[in-house]
Amino acid sequence: MSNGELSHLHHEHRSSHGRHRSSKRKLIAFLALALAVESLLLLFFIVNMSILKKENSELTMLEKKQTLELRQTVPELEKLRKEVEDLVASRLPHLSKLEFDRVVSVDKDYVKNVVFSVAGKGGEKRYEYKLVAHNNGLTAIHPQVDILFFDRVGIQVGLSQIGVGKDGTPTLDVIERGEIRSFSSTVELGDDVKPEYFMVRIKNPN
Repeated sequence: MSNGELSHLHHEHRSSHGRHRSSKRKLIAFLALALAVESLLLLFFIVNMSILKKENSELTMLEKKQTLELRQTVPELEKLRKEVEDLVASRLPHLSKLEFDRVVSVDKDYVKNVVFSVAGKGGEKRYEYKLVAHNNGLTAIHPQVDILFFDRVGIQVGLSQIGVGKDGTPTLDVIERGEIRSFSSTVELGDDVKPEYFMVRIKNPN
C-alpha cells in the first residue's frame, strides 16, 4: 500500500472519529437540555402543588372558622327573633302569625278560617288567600272584612278588603242565613316586603 493510500485511510478514520465525537456531543447536549426542561417542569409542579396545598389549607381553616362563627351566630339570631316576636305580641296582641298553605282558624264572628299561599317565581311573588265565612245568625249579612298584613316588627305593609269595592262603597255580596261562603283574593305588596303577621278586622259583626 502506498503512502498516499495510507494517508487517505488515516484521514477517513480521523474524519469518522470526529463525526462520532460530534454526534456524541450533540446527544449529550440534547440529553442535558431534556434533563434541564424536565427539572424545570418538576420544579414548576412542585411549586404549584405547594401553593395549592397552602391555599387548600387556608380555605379549610377559613371554612372551619366560618362554621364556628355560624354555630355561634344562629343561637343569637334565634334569640333576637324570639325577642322581636315577643315585643310584637306584647305591642299588638291581636296579630296572628302568617303561615302558608295551612288552614288558620279565626273563629271571629262569621269568619271561620283563612288559608294563605304564595304564587309567582323569583322576585315576582304575590300573596293569595282564601277566607271562609259562615252565617249562623238569623238574618242575611253583607260581609265587610279587612285583612291587614304586618312585617316582622309589626308595621302594617298591606291591606285586603272583602265586601268593599275599589271606590270604598259596600258591594252587594250577601251571605244568607246558614250559608257557608268562601272569598279569594290576591294581596299586592312591594317587592322587598315580606309579611310575617296578619289580623282580621270585621266591620259589620253579625
